[in-house]
Amino acid sequence: MDRSQELERLRTWTERLRTENASLAGVLDAFAPLFAELLKTRAALLAAGLSPVDPDPQRLARRLPRFVDAPLGEYAQAFLASARRILPVMARSFPGISEDLRKLMYALESDAVDSAALMEGVVRGDEAALARQAKSLGVDARSLELAAGLALRPVLEAVGSEVARAATLGAWGQGYCPVCGALPALAILRSSGQDDAYLKNHGGQRWLHCSRCAAQWRFQRHACPHCGNEEHGTLEYRHPEGRAEARADLCRKCNRYLATCDASGALDEPVADVAALGLLPMDVVMQRDGFAPVARTAWNSLDP
Repeated sequence: MDRSQELERLRTWTERLRTENASLAGVLDAFAPLFAELLKTRAALLAAGLSPVDPDPQRLARRLPRFVDAPLGEYAQAFLASARRILPVMARSFPGISEDLRKLMYALESDAVDSAALMEGVVRGDEAALARQAKSLGVDARSLELAAGLALRPVLEAVGSEVARAATLGAWGQGYCPVCGALPALAILRSSGQDDAYLKNHGGQRWLHCSRCAAQWRFQRHACPHCGNEEHGTLEYRHPEGRAEARADLCRKCNRYLATCDASGALDEPVADVAALGLLPMDVVMQRDGFAPVARTAWNSLDP
């Protein structure tokens, strides 16, 4: 699928969700331009010569994400190019953090921040390192993590595409991303003609969608990607009223939930990012009931 087709699918599913749930109009107005720019930026980086890395089958066999401990300095220019496109869109969508975004962009342009260390801090989930960088820049740590993570996403998507493909073919089987090590923001149930009882049950394979780089990989149908729990008595599903295709997968062992979209019977699978926004009302209910999301995202990080 080329960029124009991806953008058209994004527009179609955004407008479909807007029609189905008018209360999400403000959220869609904020995030749809950002999702579109992420697609455009990934395409621009690939066109400029950024290319997918080799999957490194030995790392995958040892269940090691490709970039979680890798030096990322070679991607500093791609990260800067991405930030130049993504941060202005973020500033328009989220004016409350526009000053922090301005400071970050200035620091990146003037080499006042170590781009490699910033990228590595994001990928490794090093909150202490990110907090130190945020303090030195005079910005909020959460804003820095969010902005750097979104600017890094098109870079990781571009260089990690073959890793995600190889991980799926090689039965990665982990709850964390084979590309960057992040946990999923969404699960998607898909139909398949393959006879794979481990991954396919009751009509659908379970695919996880990375919260950081948007990679997708197959995972067990009845297991918690956060803690690995497989005890059926501690795993539950909750469906929002009137939404048979939507559910939250709950784990009573770690008190986490994963928003899930059942596309196994759909003729046209929804865009994952838009599907996640469509499940936002369920996020509100689940967090109100004391569950935390498997992965924190820009839209499910709700104030208590």
